[in-house]
Amino acid sequence: MGFKFVFMALALVVCLSAAALGADAVPKFPTEDMSGSVIREEVQEGLYGAADDPSLSFRNESLFYIDRQTGMSPNAVTKVPVRYVAIAIAGNWSFTLTGAATSYLTLNLYQNQDAVSGYGILMQNGNAAQVTAAGTILGDRVALFVSPVQSQGLYRLSLTITPGSMNGSFVYTAPGVTQPGIASGKLLSVQPVAVPAMA
Repeated sequence: MGFKFVFMALALVVCLSAAALGADAVPKFPTEDMSGSVIREEVQEGLYGAADDPSLSFRNESLFYIDRQTGMSPNAVTKVPVRYVAIAIAGNWSFTLTGAATSYLTLNLYQNQDAVSGYGILMQNGNAAQVTAAGTILGDRVALFVSPVQSQGLYRLSLTITPGSMNGSFVYTAPGVTQPGIASGKLLSVQPVAVPAMA
């Protein structure tokens, strides 16, 4: 038992020593003094002579140059990415918010690509309140946050955009309050209309 153990320990030491010595036989790549252009030339030409050497796997890639359009190496993708164009929703909108109570919301929305902002009036139980709005468009969906001025309340609308309308759901939150509901909106005009100022 003791002889076998000593023999196995010696064999392990010999194997580890051989691996350590062999590791020094292969040159490290890249070396610290190589510039980006030198590394690129070495990769394209191949540092070693064997055709199946794994160090040559990137020799045809432009790994050291970044394409401004894709943010990747020029050979990393074969298709040019399609730039997304957000659906236009700028204009004057009228929403009905049906939840614990029914509210009516008029919004002037402005748009900068996928970003939406605006302002308007919220009518609830005969009371009017000025509101601000901000949100983001993704595909045919818009996440819109509407907040009454001088209030801690917030309407979080999740809407699907169709020509001339936006429909979906909302959640009204305020300190100690969370109320879900249904939101339906109609486009009144493409150009935002001035909302009368509150007295």
